[in-house]
Amino acid sequence: MQKLFSILYPYDNWFNNSGDNKNLEAKEALYSFYEEFRKQKPDKKYKKSKGSGHHISYLNFLLEIKRAFWEQKYMRVCNELISLMRYEPYLQGRVYYNIINTLEDGLGVKGEKQ
Repeated sequence: MQKLFSILYPYDNWFNNSGDNKNLEAKEALYSFYEEFRKQKPDKKYKKSKGSGHHISYLNFLLEIKRAFWEQKYMRVCNELISLMRYEPYLQGRVYYNIINTLEDGLGVKGEKQ
């Protein structure tokens, strides 16, 4: 799991104010993260959120990730993914598959094979 975090950490910037080149590097890192994340297997046992404990609390993070993709703020996407992974059981099927779908939509890789 540390590998997933290490891909995102260099681009962890919610303000997305490190310049256009760094933003594009963050987008490339998101492609790498996507490929690595797809290699993970979803958990079979149910786990609650570490934060609020609510079943759907991860949706707030996903909405922020989608908004950042729409605004093409890829460093913010990295920041929100890190937050989601810290506070939510990101390998739970309900979260895992939504992360994959959000990344596919945001990166334009929907339907591509690994």
